[in-house]
Amino acid sequence: PRLTPIVSLGRMPRVNAFLEVPRSGARLRAEPSYPLDLYFCERCTLVQLQPLVSPALLFGTYAYLSSVSRTNRERLDAFADELATRFALGAHSRILEIGSNDGTLLRSFQRFTQNVVGVDPAKNVASLAAAAGVETIVDFFSPGVGADLARTHGGFDLILALNVVAHTPDFVGLFSRARDLLAPGGRFVIEVVHVLQTLLRGEIDTVYHEHVYCFSLHALLHAAKRAGLIIVDAEKIAAQGGSLRIVMQRRQAKPRRRDRVAELVAEERDAGVHRASTYASIAHHALALRLGIWSGLRELRKSADLVVGLGAPARGVVLMNYCGLTTADLDVVIDDTPLKQGKLVPGCHIPVGDWTRIPKDANIACLMFAWTYRSEILEKLRARTSHARVLIPLPAVEEVRFD
Repeated sequence: PRLTPIVSLGRMPRVNAFLEVPRSGARLRAEPSYPLDLYFCERCTLVQLQPLVSPALLFGTYAYLSSVSRTNRERLDAFADELATRFALGAHSRILEIGSNDGTLLRSFQRFTQNVVGVDPAKNVASLAAAAGVETIVDFFSPGVGADLARTHGGFDLILALNVVAHTPDFVGLFSRARDLLAPGGRFVIEVVHVLQTLLRGEIDTVYHEHVYCFSLHALLHAAKRAGLIIVDAEKIAAQGGSLRIVMQRRQAKPRRRDRVAELVAEERDAGVHRASTYASIAHHALALRLGIWSGLRELRKSADLVVGLGAPARGVVLMNYCGLTTADLDVVIDDTPLKQGKLVPGCHIPVGDWTRIPKDANIACLMFAWTYRSEILEKLRARTSHARVLIPLPAVEEVRFD
């Protein structure tokens, strides 16, 4: 297929490969880095990375935990409630989650049914799910795993894949395996980052090696058809800076498609998501964002005793490396994830700590990387200090002050 270049963010480390602090006198181990180059496919309208990094390198262990953020836990609880009501889920319903992480979402569904199972390749997080009572298969959602699930569990009334489809190079194969595991009338629900709400608004921090694709509904309709599925519902949601929530069913079920699918297709068409020329602005957005962060940090450092990063999510690691930030720019990055604390940010080697690294009532300056959890982070920051200036780079550069 013909691929049109969109933007190159340079070479990047694996965003979840946080480094151990070396012992005194020892050197940091060498880090592999890979090109982070984004393209548009003129045949299927997919925004995608080339070249790809092997999923085995990216997901064997993982530093993200679904349960760490209160905002995310509350969102997943509400999501489970919504689907349980909408699809009349009960004690006999069978639920599968692909990319189940530490089992947070499936634990929410256990309020309605105990027939839940997850699949996740990261041994470290899957073990947390199993310890919490969520049956978890530690593997990729491969054809063999799909066949085993069909044999041991039968058909599923609900299959979930939140923020995992974009991580799967052969995502059409994932769709096909999910189709084969659906019970008659079963639903397949996915959430994916939406190119219209993210990249085309300048959110270049959604680009990293794990995110092979950034989707439009146009591209998903094409893929669903190839996999023998029909998209029956699509809506825009705020998660991950702007996502699509998609509901699919098997074509044989002859389901009715909601009107808002066609409405969203029309909105995307008007925005030009199917044309390569639409994406020409992304490289300019990226450069402007980098310049805004540099100038903002220079100004913040003038009056602060301490300069910290807020959050070390994948998107933050991208921004830190794209901007070339080091310990000369940030003293520490604060993150709630225990798997990251006490380690160094990939590539730029800034230390990661917890909130106690911020002295009580210190005069600090902050650069917020986990801006999709803005409210929760500002609340925690206010609990530590009443003297802060916070630069929030996206969705538009903004400064928040505590006086």
